[in-house]
Amino acid sequence: MTKFSLIPNPTFSVTASIPRAGAEDGKLTLTFRHKTLDELRAMDDKLQKAAESKKLAIEPQADYFLEIVEGWALPDDFNRENVIVLLKNYPRAFDSIGLAYTKELMGMREKN
Repeated sequence: MTKFSLIPNPTFSVTASIPRAGAEDGKLTLTFRHKTLDELRAMDDKLQKAAESKKLAIEPQADYFLEIVEGWALPDDFNRENVIVLLKNYPRAFDSIGLAYTKELMGMREKN
């Protein structure tokens, strides 16, 4: 029997598919921080307000990304500068990573 706890693990890993122009989707494994629904709602509100006040949403997206991601399986350091490079070079990365995070957090796993 699987053990259950009211307090979830603080982190979990998921592989996200990042669309790449002219190539197959790249696979990026990330270690995410667990967030409660209230924390996510607050983060979403903050992201929405920041995006409305700026023409480019990269900076608020990077801040959001840094709140939910603990690290990644890349040789490059996981830091704000490299997160911005990822988001600038792969326009769909934020959506793809956010979707992978939400699916795993909500337990919406796809069966093969």
